[in-house]
Amino acid sequence: MMHAFSLFFSSLVVFVFGLTIFIRNRRVSLNRIFFLFCFCIFVWLFSYSVAFLVEGEIFKIFMFKVGYIGIAFIPIIWLLYTGEFLEDKFLSRLFYWVLPFPCFFVFFNFYKQDFLIKGLNSFVWGDYPRVNLIPHISFLSYFSLLFTLISVALLRASFFSTKHYMHIIRSRYIFWGTIVGSFAAVDFVPNYGFDLYPMGFLFMIAFTGMTFYSVIKYRLMNVSLVITRTSIFVAVYSLILGIPYAFAIGCQEWLRMHFGELWWLSPMVLLTVMATAGPFIYLAIQRRAEEKLFQDQRRYQSTLRQASTGMGRIKDMDKLLDMIVRVVTRSVRIEHSFIYLSDRKSKEYKLEASRFRNERTDVPQTIASDSRVLKALKKIRAPIVFSEVQQRAQDFKDLKLQELEEQMSALHAELIVPCFIDEKLIAVMVMGKKVSGELYSQDDLAVFMILSNQAGLAIENAQFYKDMRATHEQLFRAEKMATIGIMADGLSHQINNRLHALGFIAGDALDTIQLNKKLKMTDEVKEMMVDIEHALTRIQENVSQGGEVVRGLLKYSRKSDEQFGEVELDELIDEAVTMAQFKIKTGEMSIVRDFEPGLPKIHGNFTQLQEVFFNMIDNAYDAMMQRKSDLKEEGYEPRITIKAERSRMGSMRIVLEDNGIGIRAEDQEKIFTPFFTTKLSSKKGTGLGLYVIQKLIEENHKGKVFYKSEYGKGTRVYITLPTVEGLDQDMIQSVERQA
Repeated sequence: MMHAFSLFFSSLVVFVFGLTIFIRNRRVSLNRIFFLFCFCIFVWLFSYSVAFLVEGEIFKIFMFKVGYIGIAFIPIIWLLYTGEFLEDKFLSRLFYWVLPFPCFFVFFNFYKQDFLIKGLNSFVWGDYPRVNLIPHISFLSYFSLLFTLISVALLRASFFSTKHYMHIIRSRYIFWGTIVGSFAAVDFVPNYGFDLYPMGFLFMIAFTGMTFYSVIKYRLMNVSLVITRTSIFVAVYSLILGIPYAFAIGCQEWLRMHFGELWWLSPMVLLTVMATAGPFIYLAIQRRAEEKLFQDQRRYQSTLRQASTGMGRIKDMDKLLDMIVRVVTRSVRIEHSFIYLSDRKSKEYKLEASRFRNERTDVPQTIASDSRVLKALKKIRAPIVFSEVQQRAQDFKDLKLQELEEQMSALHAELIVPCFIDEKLIAVMVMGKKVSGELYSQDDLAVFMILSNQAGLAIENAQFYKDMRATHEQLFRAEKMATIGIMADGLSHQINNRLHALGFIAGDALDTIQLNKKLKMTDEVKEMMVDIEHALTRIQENVSQGGEVVRGLLKYSRKSDEQFGEVELDELIDEAVTMAQFKIKTGEMSIVRDFEPGLPKIHGNFTQLQEVFFNMIDNAYDAMMQRKSDLKEEGYEPRITIKAERSRMGSMRIVLEDNGIGIRAEDQEKIFTPFFTTKLSSKKGTGLGLYVIQKLIEENHKGKVFYKSEYGKGTRVYITLPTVEGLDQDMIQSVERQA
């Protein structure tokens, strides 16, 4: 009864294995073949379980013959599966050559009464078929030969294949599963009259279970672990079933003497006790075995956990990233590891840290923002294993998976771990293969996710510290500029005094030369006096120009006390260009004024508007110089075009257009933010210019400012300012309303 129940339960487990694989993807031929294989095992075990339950020799023998249908086709279907899996043409052709043999055995087993089964052997644990010696030995030869060929092919693929790593690992699972499954042949021993309990169903469950795991679970466990667990399982349950059986056989007479017809209750109670204790014994032995097997893995996982708790104290970004790749590469013993950080401007992920165990390899410096790798990481928010992607791409023929496989291969990535802060992917950790050749386990992935979460927080802290330091530097530079502005009055006074002194000295010297021209002197002296007079005249001219420069700087730097008044656009542009020439090389660009003469005058503060136009010309110049250096276009000529026209609302619309590098789409929303700069170097700008422009135009002058930009082509800044005409019209309308 107990044996029948064990067989029935085992048949259902195997059938569920096959059905799960088939439902998972019925289009894959391997899945269909595996289901057929599991169905053959189901027929064998289910038929035998019924045979042990029913009464009557004829019906028992019939059910055993039905079971032989499954047994006969098990090796031939497994041959087909192996040939398909290994893509081995010889094994695939061999299937068609050998197919007549199981058909022959099944046909004659039913057609001829004593062909394979000629009666029953009676044992303590139940009746079992007695076989006809010569045909059954032929059947065993067919069975053994096929399993030997299959094992050799799988062994070769497991250790000498040139295919991808996951295929090799799966080959090893299937190889060891085949070896374990071949022990199911112990069930043939009782056919020859030997009193051996038929425990082959245990090996068959282990066999199909290992194959099922290799198919359904791409993130595979260590093969050694699976073999260890299988061995422990078979050994423990062999004892559980064997001890009660041995007790029943050895003590049967004694039990009959003391318990009579109910003697079988004692072995049944013992079997129940052993079955109850079995799982606990199995788990205890398994735990001890795994501790030994994964001693090294536990060690580096502990190291990574400790590293993840301490990295938050590192504020320097370079040191932090170097520490992460160094610890991971050394403790896990992998070939290499990289970290790619998100770049705010380009939205790409740039290589910021790398570590190689031995030989360096060329790796991409960036991961594109639209890459399949980033899309997959953002979608699943979990580590991606290359061997798993590779196997899925092969099984499902998915173009997206194939693209992901190619990109991971280009990155030399066996494992990619994302670093998220809320919904933002801030970093990507790329890891190579383990030096030992082992796969990354589920425990590894859990530890790496803990590490990545802590790394994400540490990276964000380091980035915040870096940004804060940059902001402090910008504030310090802005404060220095303000201090220089305050000092401008005193400096200009001192410079003007020196310039006036030089002018007076040069004027006195010129007067002396004029008075002494009438004196007699040689030609050489006269020529020298002419040169000196020319030099002194140039000194006076430069003194005058220097004075103009000082007055202009003083006017620009002083806080304007002047009220709003009439401002000529041409004069405003002239003054802004004059100021700009002391900072930039205005000769490297052309400024085109594309507006009609006679435009109405602007109602505004001249000094503030001068600062607005100065900042815009300065920004346009930097953008054009960046395009010139980055794109290196032949015949490129930097140009600023200034257009202006009346607006219907009594205002003037001014457009300043440059053909510079433009502004990236992701930066355009932040362009008026204080301390945000798009310039190549923070030394070129404080990030305050556009912020000041917006404040002066919109708050001080009640105007409007906005822009349109296309990266690589240029920028247009649109400014709307009130005009004197518009102001007068408003006043007239106000008087008319009051009247």
